[in-house]
Amino acid sequence: MKKWQYGLVGTFLVLGVFFIAAPFLKDYIIDRNVDKTMNEMNRLNSEDLKMNRAKGGKEETVNELPSEMDVFKSMNFKGDPVAFMYIPRTGLKLPIYGTVNNTNLLYGAGEMKDYEELGQGNYSIIGHRMKQEGLLFHDIPRLQHGDIVYVTDMERVFEYRVNDPSVIEESETEVIQDNGKDEITLLTCDIPSEPHNRVMVQGDLRMIYDYSEEIFN
Repeated sequence: MKKWQYGLVGTFLVLGVFFIAAPFLKDYIIDRNVDKTMNEMNRLNSEDLKMNRAKGGKEETVNELPSEMDVFKSMNFKGDPVAFMYIPRTGLKLPIYGTVNNTNLLYGAGEMKDYEELGQGNYSIIGHRMKQEGLLFHDIPRLQHGDIVYVTDMERVFEYRVNDPSVIEESETEVIQDNGKDEITLLTCDIPSEPHNRVMVQGDLRMIYDYSEEIFN
């Protein structure tokens, strides 16, 4: 075999390994960046989150499932969270960003409306349904009636008790509108790739109390 042929074979081998490893590397980068943001949570305070909210952000059409290239291009992402969430049943801890765009949803959840403060009206957030268990909103369909979702602005903690998940059509945007009560709405895709519908979990606000690190650590 000639020298250039060895080089060509080597190139194909490297490309083959890359394409096999890329999905796992993508999930690793997402998980790492989420953990990094959560680890920095205790360095922030409620005023920091208010400043982040005031910055705003660019809204854009969101890809149904981020590609490896989307993740690689944003692997050094440093976001500006406006809140944090924790779901004890699944162990999910995520930053929440004030704008729904592709980059924010790679590393957390996004608020679907403008909110001046939490705990008022229908607090609606959306996240990607990833293929890997435990990553982003993958486990939202596992929630059951009576499960608790905590959301904090690092001044107060808002405790929501949710109902069983339901499947809705993507066009049913009215589910995020206010309807006279304080509640939470979590939305994600029904399947990780080529989704047809949305999984929705809603719950009522049950308690508000002062922020405590114990809940989120």
